Amino acid sequence: MVVILISTSGCIENASMKTIQVTITVDSKINNYTVDVGTTLQSLISEKNILLNPLDKVIPPLYTVITSDMSVEITRVKEEFETEEITIPFERQTVRNETLPEKQTILIQPGLNGLREITYRVLYENGNLASRTEVRRADTILSKPEIIMMGVQTPFTPININGKLVYLSSGNAWEMENDTANRRPLLTTGDLDGRVFELSDNTRWLLFTRKSSEFETEKINELWVLDTQSEELTPVYLQIDNVIHFADWVPGFTLAVMASTVEPRSTAPGWQANNNLILITLGADGKPLKNETILESNSGGIYGWWGTNFQYSPNGKLLAYARPDSIGLVNIENGSLEELQFITPFQTKSDWAWVTPISWTPDSLFLFWVNHINDPSSSNPESSPFFDLQAIQLNSRQIINSQKNVGMFAYSSSPSQFANGTFLIIYLQAIFPENSDSSRYRIISMDRDSSNSQTIFPEVDAQGLEPQQVQWMPCETLDNCKISIIYQGNIWLLDVQSKSISQVTGDGLITNLDWE
Repeated sequence: MVVILISTSGCIENASMKTIQVTITVDSKINNYTVDVGTTLQSLISEKNILLNPLDKVIPPLYTVITSDMSVEITRVKEEFETEEITIPFERQTVRNETLPEKQTILIQPGLNGLREITYRVLYENGNLASRTEVRRADTILSKPEIIMMGVQTPFTPININGKLVYLSSGNAWEMENDTANRRPLLTTGDLDGRVFELSDNTRWLLFTRKSSEFETEKINELWVLDTQSEELTPVYLQIDNVIHFADWVPGFTLAVMASTVEPRSTAPGWQANNNLILITLGADGKPLKNETILESNSGGIYGWWGTNFQYSPNGKLLAYARPDSIGLVNIENGSLEELQFITPFQTKSDWAWVTPISWTPDSLFLFWVNHINDPSSSNPESSPFFDLQAIQLNSRQIINSQKNVGMFAYSSSPSQFANGTFLIIYLQAIFPENSDSSRYRIISMDRDSSNSQTIFPEVDAQGLEPQQVQWMPCETLDNCKISIIYQGNIWLLDVQSKSISQVTGDGLITNLDWE
């Protein structure tokens, strides 16, 4: 009896199954089909040999189970790629030149239009344009700017100078020799970044950094040298990249350079410091012969990601270092560091770190630095706004308090030792010491024992100057001994004894200089 009931139930179910109507619109045709309930749309389309392209749209979706009459729409989608070329007009750049008469112009580089190739993905639905999307662009020809040199000659009175003064103007290197009117361009590529700009002791070679190409994602800049006495003035690439904080000529070597590097990063400040030292030995033509690692890459202490500065003593026997948490000496022989003084790091609350300026006295016996002093009213020593100028006697390791509350960028410097064995100390004093990170500065002179302190430049009611390392003219006596400063974008020469000051450039584009 049970078997009969099951069989009867199956017969009733088969008898109740029905067919339904499905209308499919495709290729501008309407097709009507009769299908069983429960059929999937995918199987119906396959059964009727309706071919689908990969991009075609089916509404409702192919996985739909047909349970009632329905309409299906198939949209034919066609994909094409179109390419167009557009012209990139060249830019026009003007470089001001003080050696040319005012308003006289010279075409330095003719402009060249660039060519950009743009690829679009175009979709058509049932023959009608549905979308046009850019998927790629590439510059097949790079544009070159038109560079015009314009004369801005100014009537500054020529001043006699000792040695050679090199300076950086709008990314170009220039030199003055014998007097300030005797100047000539050394390199006019416009790509010097000023990170390194050092003249060798014999004034023949210039060490400098150049910006890397915008397409060089793994480079920030490159290290180069230039023989300023050669007729061709052809720079030589030293095969060293990413030099931010330090590179200088090694004293006592005919041609050798010491450099420290960083690793580029996409996040601020744009690098991770290696805090290393690399010795590059050069041939007589300036080309690199070999590299030697003197100081291995290291963490650099607290805030060491920013980097370490270095400076040779005048006698070339010692190399000092400065980093955010200390100053000390580099042992060249074994590649180690000897800490002379711990410094409480300054908390900038930004993407930069403060590193004390350091400088030597001409006799190489004292090292000056700026110490970060504790603020008794603050619970966080790293946030203290107080900075004192101090010195350490290298033989005894005795620390001398020189000047108080000078500001964090109180660069100090001394001339070559005078014939009578004396010398002055020049340092910068922040106009607003407790906001010295943004303050401008004044130039102060003092005797080697920190006495007889007096303001040299500018006057109390005049605008201060940006923090910078003051450069001394090579001189044997204080008489007519000058220092060079960059003030409001121009080079000024200041007579230390008479306090008379003279402007020697007028383009307002000076960013760096060196004087040997």
